[in-house]
Amino acid sequence: MKLEQPQSIRTVFFDAGFTLLQPHPSVSEICHQVCQQLSLHIQLDQIQEQIETAEDFYFRHVRSHPHTWADNQDIDNFWIEYYTHLLRPFIEEHDEERIHQLASTINTEFEKHTSWKLYPDVYETLETLHARGYSLGVISDWGISLGPILRQLQLTRYFDCVLISAATRHAKPSPTLYDLALQRANAIPDYTIHIGDSYINDVLGARTVGITPVLLDRAHRVTEQTLDCLLVHSLTELLDILEVERFEGEHK
Repeated sequence: MKLEQPQSIRTVFFDAGFTLLQPHPSVSEICHQVCQQLSLHIQLDQIQEQIETAEDFYFRHVRSHPHTWADNQDIDNFWIEYYTHLLRPFIEEHDEERIHQLASTINTEFEKHTSWKLYPDVYETLETLHARGYSLGVISDWGISLGPILRQLQLTRYFDCVLISAATRHAKPSPTLYDLALQRANAIPDYTIHIGDSYINDVLGARTVGITPVLLDRAHRVTEQTLDCLLVHSLTELLDILEVERFEGEHK
């Protein structure tokens, strides 16, 4: 698929997690580091093996509690429960206080900017679009810690607005969240695109208010033939979709 009138786009919204930011060094390694600090001596590969069980909990919870991301306390409670599921096999039975301490400490660790890093294509993409006069924003299902994380990773200078679900009290794919983003950016849906890694949250959410969605599939899990929306595998491909001329010396 191609964008019919790429020159008409004036506003670009970005998802945050797994679009701009990724865990650093990884979810497993951060959990392992916290466990070591709190004298729970388990192997990294043991944690990695438990990730699948924890992910099953994640998807079941998200399906049954779609409004979790609209409340900061609910978000904290969810992640503490997630890490509890992850670590429970390694804790003595009935030692709930210890497992809660570990899970809470891991959750706090992920609120720090040091637990996140940018994908290699982020700066080039934002710098190019910002210099070309596009209005840029973030729409993210995240706790209120996202604001400081973006600041400390030196991203806020690129964005005209940042919409965080815990702050707005609306979570994806709610049209209210996307409408709020349009209002904050003073943007018109027909001249706006939103890019993110979730078909349900980012593609369908944006589409409900008339924003053109772009699915970011960094892992090459889907093909254009199976989709009804624009597809890219990196943020720099977004520049190609928009037919944005890059500065001399920039590389694809």
